[in-house]
Amino acid sequence: MSILDALSFAFRSIISTPLRSGLTALGVIVGVTSVIVLVSLGQGIQKQVEDEINSLGTNLLFITARSEDSSTGVSGGRNSGISLTLNDAKEMSSKNIKGVRSIAPQIDFPAQLIAGNYNVEANVFGTTPEYLDVTSTETISGEFITQKDVDTKALRIVLGSEITKSLFPDQDPVGKIVRLSLFNRFDFRFIVSGVMKPKGGDGEEDYSVFIPVSTMQNRIGFLRNPNGDVNVFRIIVRSTDEADKNLVISSITKTLKDIHQVNEPDFEITSMDQLLEAASQVNQALTLFLGSIAGISLLVGAIGVGNIMLVSVTERTREIGTLRSIGATKFDIRLQFITEALTICLLGGILGILIGIIICLNLNDISFGEESNLSAVITIESIIYSFVVSFLVGLISGAYPAYRASELDPIEALRSE
Repeated sequence: MSILDALSFAFRSIISTPLRSGLTALGVIVGVTSVIVLVSLGQGIQKQVEDEINSLGTNLLFITARSEDSSTGVSGGRNSGISLTLNDAKEMSSKNIKGVRSIAPQIDFPAQLIAGNYNVEANVFGTTPEYLDVTSTETISGEFITQKDVDTKALRIVLGSEITKSLFPDQDPVGKIVRLSLFNRFDFRFIVSGVMKPKGGDGEEDYSVFIPVSTMQNRIGFLRNPNGDVNVFRIIVRSTDEADKNLVISSITKTLKDIHQVNEPDFEITSMDQLLEAASQVNQALTLFLGSIAGISLLVGAIGVGNIMLVSVTERTREIGTLRSIGATKFDIRLQFITEALTICLLGGILGILIGIIICLNLNDISFGEESNLSAVITIESIIYSFVVSFLVGLISGAYPAYRASELDPIEALRSE
């Protein structure tokens, strides 16, 4: 029996029982569709995270404070210490560290902003004029924080684009007053000095506001440094494009240790490459987990195909005996049943791939609120993987029924009713 003969037998058997064949293939269709959709969602989430990190710039370094409990010697989490100050950023800038382009200290905290009848929750960033160069951004109206604002601890504020839409939907906010409510205890009246250029995507900058880094510490006593300096949560460093990040990190570490007069760093330095690698590992694990869940559907489909093929062997015992009596070999019988199982699974796999692609294309139009969109990235690898798995499902689920069919005694098979 040739392959073409086996295919002919397979299609005739499938067509003769269309409902059963369709229900048998349904398990494979659902499984393959699940693999395509879930793996594509995992890839989409990974791409969103990578785009978000890359939008900040790949040559950024983040210096964060690290505390240590003096009684136990145990290091605390990031931002839990007070080892970074505005003066640290100034001194590092004055050292002209090789490979460093610009340095911007930063604090951040949530607050409520009120303008007339409008109010909105926003993340407030305290920073310096260098922030624009560090993050490669700019204002579209007015001006950003100036060095004079930092020195005088001015009550001047720069609004993100989305915050502007919420507070001043119909007017230019520059020169207007915005009331900032902090901890439900402190109220300050800021003058809007500028509006940031929209970044788009899910970036937090559009939903944030910016003030001089020194302003809050000057007006709230418990935020002040005992030494009179300004505590900062992090210092952002932008390296030059051609700089070796490892050498820059080493130079910053040495410089900051000298400034702090410590032998061991009381701070941590993280590069965007490290953040990207960590995010990639997490997303790969997520994609693998989602793919494993979809694999369970394929396993159920394989069991269904194998079960139906075993039933088919029982129902077609007399046909098998007839084929054997006219010269069909055991190999021919095995080829016939394996080909039938493969045909069902491959057809189901192709339909599942098409349905999965259609679902993924439509998922990109679904959003949850204004800031969250589903994103599915269909890859050639996931399609090939699904097709190969469909083939293996057909091969494995058809192997045992084909063996059972080929081992039937021809005479006993012909006697079967």
